[in-house]
Amino acid sequence: MRLLALLLASLLTSLVVAAEVEEPHRNERDYIIEVLIFSQKPGQGSTELPGRPHSYLPVEEPALRIGPSPAWTQLSKVLGPSYQPQEVLLVREAAALERNKDYRLLFHEAWRMRLVAEANSLPLLVEGGDYFDGMPELQGKLKLSVARYLHLETDLYLNTFEPLPEAAEGSVEEILQSGRSNPLARKLNDLPVSVEALEADALRHGSSLIAGRYQVKDSAGMHQRRRMRSGDLHFIDSPYLGLLIKIERAADEDDLTR
Repeated sequence: MRLLALLLASLLTSLVVAAEVEEPHRNERDYIIEVLIFSQKPGQGSTELPGRPHSYLPVEEPALRIGPSPAWTQLSKVLGPSYQPQEVLLVREAAALERNKDYRLLFHEAWRMRLVAEANSLPLLVEGGDYFDGMPELQGKLKLSVARYLHLETDLYLNTFEPLPEAAEGSVEEILQSGRSNPLARKLNDLPVSVEALEADALRHGSSLIAGRYQVKDSAGMHQRRRMRSGDLHFIDSPYLGLLIKIERAADEDDLTR
């Protein structure tokens, strides 16, 4: 009986370990992903209003920054493996958005990466639009995974900005030295970046820390999960944000060298 009990216990342990090790799905492979994110006016009759101001905390876990992302660079300490940028192909769709006054293109990138099961996928950090004191209009995370179908999860915010009520004149150094009573000084002192980095970021994105000092007024979110098929162009929207995404299987590296 004792031997039988030990054998049963060993078998149960093996089954538990096997269950915890998730086998790769047959669809795990490299894909070409192209994403357009744009702002839009709420539809007629819509009563949904933007929510309270949102700001992301520093990202400590592995993640990928897709495209130019100075704001996420300041908030991301640990990065995952790199991806391969690709030429964008949805140029007609992007041009149509830019021609329509009801839409404004904020983000358009294409890249190649390996898609894996949801438990093993990394957050994709994106941002875009105009910058106000180094803060982007669009900021958020995408999560892509694959099993029988492709899966997308969005955690995006569209920020609206307003000038700070008390604006101080002078250089960034003078603002920082003006004391904690100045709201802008409090904001700058709380950021985990240097004055030089702030000034360089402002110049790079055409915003100003001196003449145009802003805070987030409100944030409209897009938080959705979607199941997709490869090769199809998918449209996802919320009252204030829209997203176009197309995912196609990438050619095998062996095929590219033939």
